[in-house]
Amino acid sequence: MHNNTHHHHHYSEKISVFLSVLCAVHCIITPILMVVLPVAGIYFEKYHWVEYIIFSSVFFLGTSAILHGYKFHHKNKIPAFIFIFGLILLCTSSVLRVIFDINDVSAHFMSAIGGIACGVGQLYNLKLIN
Repeated sequence: MHNNTHHHHHYSEKISVFLSVLCAVHCIITPILMVVLPVAGIYFEKYHWVEYIIFSSVFFLGTSAILHGYKFHHKNKIPAFIFIFGLILLCTSSVLRVIFDINDVSAHFMSAIGGIACGVGQLYNLKLIN
């Protein structure tokens, strides 16, 4: 019984430290992001090639990682489906903004959801590998 209580206490300490560090990072980064993000948004809208470079690196590196995880570690297709869904949203958002000049909140929201989906697919792939 004593070991279980000690283990539980140790686990809660780790969570506490993690949340404290996360809070500190949030407090440091938030003011910087409030200044930088509007400038970065204008830059990305003006220079679409930066978006293409970021998207291409996500596509090639992410696909490589997903395929490696699938082939050599877990044989689970769900991370690939989530990742591909994210890529489709990112592509659609980019086409709406660049080709059709639709630059409203829905296109940006679609891009954000696509990026999150790509990240979730990668994290799930990593979880299955470990």
